[in-house]
Amino acid sequence: MFLLLLADLAGVPKGVVNGFFLVASIIGYAVIGMFCRTTIPEEYFVAGRRISAPLNGMATAADWISAASFIGLTGLLLSDGFVGDGQHPGGLAYLLGWTGGFCLLGFLFAAKLNLSQSITIPEFLGRRFDSAAVRWLAAWGAILCSSVYLVAQIYGIGLVASMLSGLTFELGVFLALGGVLLCSFLGGMRAVTWTQGVQCVVIVVSMVVLGMAVSLKTQGHPFVNIAAAQSLPEIQARAKQIETDPAEQSTRELISMRISNLDAKIAEPVYAREMERQNVAQQLAKAKSDNAPLREIQKLEANPAWRETSVDRLVSAWQTEREALGQAIQRPVGFQVPYLEGWNPGWNNSLALVFCLMLGTAALPHILVRSYTTATPAEAQRSIVWALGFIVVVYLCASSLAVLLKSFVLTELVGSHLDQLPDWADRLKLRKMALLSIQDHNQDGIVQFADIRFYNDYLLLAVPEITHISAVFTGLLAAGALAAALSTADGLLLTISNALAQDLYFETAAPNAPPLRRVMLSKILLMVVALLAAWFATNRQVNILFWVTCAFSLAAATFFPVLLLGIYWRGMNRLGALLAMASGLGVTLYYIAVNHPWLQMRLQLHSSETLWLGLDPVCAGVFGVPVGLLFGFLGSKLSEAPKD
Repeated sequence: MFLLLLADLAGVPKGVVNGFFLVASIIGYAVIGMFCRTTIPEEYFVAGRRISAPLNGMATAADWISAASFIGLTGLLLSDGFVGDGQHPGGLAYLLGWTGGFCLLGFLFAAKLNLSQSITIPEFLGRRFDSAAVRWLAAWGAILCSSVYLVAQIYGIGLVASMLSGLTFELGVFLALGGVLLCSFLGGMRAVTWTQGVQCVVIVVSMVVLGMAVSLKTQGHPFVNIAAAQSLPEIQARAKQIETDPAEQSTRELISMRISNLDAKIAEPVYAREMERQNVAQQLAKAKSDNAPLREIQKLEANPAWRETSVDRLVSAWQTEREALGQAIQRPVGFQVPYLEGWNPGWNNSLALVFCLMLGTAALPHILVRSYTTATPAEAQRSIVWALGFIVVVYLCASSLAVLLKSFVLTELVGSHLDQLPDWADRLKLRKMALLSIQDHNQDGIVQFADIRFYNDYLLLAVPEITHISAVFTGLLAAGALAAALSTADGLLLTISNALAQDLYFETAAPNAPPLRRVMLSKILLMVVALLAAWFATNRQVNILFWVTCAFSLAAATFFPVLLLGIYWRGMNRLGALLAMASGLGVTLYYIAVNHPWLQMRLQLHSSETLWLGLDPVCAGVFGVPVGLLFGFLGSKLSEAPKD
């Protein structure tokens, strides 16, 4: 780190410094995979069941801290605040849900799963209920939850690798994926455990060191949490000043008018498209006759009504714009709590999201299987405590960084002239993958808070630029982000490939297959799954936080009811298990799908007709879990009693 700082001071190009972090990270993880390669089933699937509590805790933390939580949480807190905007939850719901879920996991499941001596969660459920059907359904549930999560991680890997190395997004995905495959393909859980231990160190050190550097820059001391607390009064005072600014209020009024205009267009898309195309055609003809700048002509031609030939795609573009504009005027300026008086949809969504994230954390298959790798149940529980300690450190730093970044945005960016933006704002706008966009809604040439839009999914990577610290921290931060994405991808790939091989193929087609054949098929399927996930991630844009949160709801609804009842209620039987998983998963999938904009557009539905209690689709697990518990109980009561 010290040598790289010297290289940066000596004028070594940033791409070289950042590329060093990328190459060193991937090579290091691949080398660990080479040294830990194995074909012994016990080593490949559960790391020999001898991992110590501290190392297993580090591996669990790295497995858990995904691209969404590492590079997305700071941007979410900066944009939406800690408590949200009164309609949607803020970052605090994610912090409480993710950390609270580990408490449930440690208290309810870790020790019990370790006692079972199973390899996969579907195998445990199949043995508990003496049913191949239960194991088969659990395997498909694990594949679905993990696949949704995996695509988001692969997309995050591509973002980090491309932004760090300057490569295209697709090359970044496949380059970083090579490191994942060399690790998990060769050594399975044994290699993944040791790699994730190293990745945990990288994740924690990168976040803590970055927090210390920003704290030193802003407050003159290295204690980032204290620095954030010191900055809050100034932020709140500046926020009140911005909210009462007439220019800010006029901007919000114009945005509200634009939203009403978009609502009218979405209601009558065919007529609206025709009218807007006529208007654009007239403006284009005038611009060309006046020899207007090419930029102005291109801006007119970029109008969705002129560019899109499909009404469906046009409506989708209008809906996307409407959503972005709605967020611009709803999000809090500072970290104030604007809706403490009375109950509202924001509280409902926050509590529902905490519920889904807590139960989802306690039921994610790739986290649950880490309980199999320790020697004793007590070690499994202690490893959860270790993991929670590392996770809390990372989240405290991420929260404090969001506060410090907000002070830069409110003091340096808001109120500046469009032709005299801070240097970091210009760079963020002009990057190949832009992190910032500014739209002057009231045409006064001055940046208002409502004019600003940050891209939360990977805003953390811009912290060194915004806070004016060395570019070396960009490389260090990206190494941490890459470690977070790779570590989670490793665990998810093993979970999916093992479910396909052990719980589906060998359980039904070749139950007496030799151990070596089981290991080899798992390795082959791991590679196939990785390539499919990479292909999907490179062929469509992925909202990382949305996909990850949906995975939590799916895991909570599919596995939490059957695990809770199956472990702690002796009356639970195979019919109850099947109904619990099928009903919980079905309700959750239905709610997510029916509220997705793509499906709503094709079925001509409106969210007011499909939302239950006004809850966001990512909170679907709040309906699936109770349904799963109810059907699990009723199915067991209405069928024969289980055997002892």
